[in-house]
Amino acid sequence: MSFEEELALSLWTTEAARSAVLGIRGHTGASTRVAGRARILATRCSELGVRLRPGFAGEHARWMGEVAGTAEQTGALGWFFLQRMGAYVDLHSEAVLPKGYWSRLVELGAPDAREVQEALTRDGIPPPPPPEWPEAPGASPPGSVHTRFGVIGDPHVGSAMGDRFLPAVVGELNRKGVDFSVAIGDLTQDGREELFHRIRGELDKLASSYEVTLGNHDMWGGGTPTAVGLERFESVFGRAPYGVHQTEDVRLILLDSADPSESPFPPFDLLSGTFTSDPNEAVPGGRISEEVVDWASELGPDGPTFIVLHHPPYPYLGFPALIFGLDEASTEFLAGLTARTGAWGIICGHTHRSALSELAGVPVIEVPSPKEWPFGYGIVEVSDEGWSFNLHPVRDELLVAEASASSNALIRRYARGPDEARSFAATAPPLRSPFRT
Repeated sequence: MSFEEELALSLWTTEAARSAVLGIRGHTGASTRVAGRARILATRCSELGVRLRPGFAGEHARWMGEVAGTAEQTGALGWFFLQRMGAYVDLHSEAVLPKGYWSRLVELGAPDAREVQEALTRDGIPPPPPPEWPEAPGASPPGSVHTRFGVIGDPHVGSAMGDRFLPAVVGELNRKGVDFSVAIGDLTQDGREELFHRIRGELDKLASSYEVTLGNHDMWGGGTPTAVGLERFESVFGRAPYGVHQTEDVRLILLDSADPSESPFPPFDLLSGTFTSDPNEAVPGGRISEEVVDWASELGPDGPTFIVLHHPPYPYLGFPALIFGLDEASTEFLAGLTARTGAWGIICGHTHRSALSELAGVPVIEVPSPKEWPFGYGIVEVSDEGWSFNLHPVRDELLVAEASASSNALIRRYARGPDEARSFAATAPPLRSPFRT
């Protein structure tokens, strides 16, 4: 699909899901108006030859409902979140809708903003819950563990909490004695060269070896006219953002999924519901380049294998739907690589949440950023019979308490994920033919 087609489908998916969730929460008038907005976007999809995917809207609604909660659980805050998702559609749909369509869509959404503001004024915003850690039973792989490696979700060095939490994570991985670690993109907040040097300085404090790859936040450079992230990464780390980390017992395949294309939109601020004046950024979604595809074409089975990349596979049905994750063609390549190499699991970041899904018959784990609730990092344990993933909390209680003050109920509902996404175990998959995809 072209970008216009994919964006139109993404926006329809959001509005179809939002109408359903608003109705479940009891916002009947808003639900009806948003259904009208979805029909406008459906008409545009039809004009573009884009097939609607009701299953996508249903899964997106399930996720949206989990985050927004019921009116009793989150009050006006949940409604505020749903309305701000509508503001995202307002701003981004102007690029794909004829002027008359777009004017009508915005007109239908206008009452929502007024009603939500009235509800917030009347009911107020609940204070953040106290500091907490989402407990889950620890998972262990079957058999005797021979390898333990650390997983650092998006560090975002250059952000206030990214700068404070990464040293704590490095210290804890050293105390736990992992065999190696991997940081899975969004190493920096905005791709500035000095931030690449800073994160290398922090990661060099790890007592064992480490691997790194790129994320979308790394690709531009705080106002540079072109994407410079790959050049800066290779200069600072002295390696490509893809490759193989091979130990005696485990193989890690790193893929670079960061797309250097400039986003056609300014950054969107969910809190204000507006575009910001921040410098240009890469498109948030991911794709795997021909260079990486060609390099990976020689890879086959070779013992316990894990594939690591920044973006989760298509279809990503969090927010923004579809266009935030890996594109469809790259996901097809990833599925084929998973089958061809006999991979045991796929590990990615980007979404700042705990999530568990599946691709090509193997688990896909999304690892949250340590700078945001629940302030954790992952450890994977591997045996000959299987593997496990556990999300571990940063144990600096004062730092976590301070950071938790900005983590409201919606942020926690978004990031928490199911218990099995934070504490997961699987047996080794059966041997598969390297020719089967």
